[in-house]
Amino acid sequence: MKVSKLLLSFVLSVSLFTQVLSAQIASTGAVLGQSAVSSKKKLAQIISREDVTKKFQELGVDSKMVEARVASMTDEEASKVAHQIDTLPAGADAGMSIVGAVVFIFLVLLITDILGVTKVFNFTKSVRN
Repeated sequence: MKVSKLLLSFVLSVSLFTQVLSAQIASTGAVLGQSAVSSKKKLAQIISREDVTKKFQELGVDSKMVEARVASMTDEEASKVAHQIDTLPAGADAGMSIVGAVVFIFLVLLITDILGVTKVFNFTKSVRN
């Protein structure tokens, strides 16, 4: 009897501190409107960075003109440009990544040859002999 009272009091005390949540369906317009605004804001933040403005100056482009063009973009255009910026590779050269992958594969095969798991290279001696 005491255990059931203790359990009941514990459950009731925990239930007093819980919050009630309600879920609603978000409309497509609300979701797309928020992402378009954030895309334009994101582009404006990128344009206002110091390194980007320096690059614009080096190329002879007026940063005010770029800001005006971003402001005149449609929501779809802004989200497309922001997506392209997000998906671009950041500073890695494709040739060097291929060389890195080849070196990595060579090292893995060399280590497995030395451990005796594989026998790919003739110049290695297996530890398992």
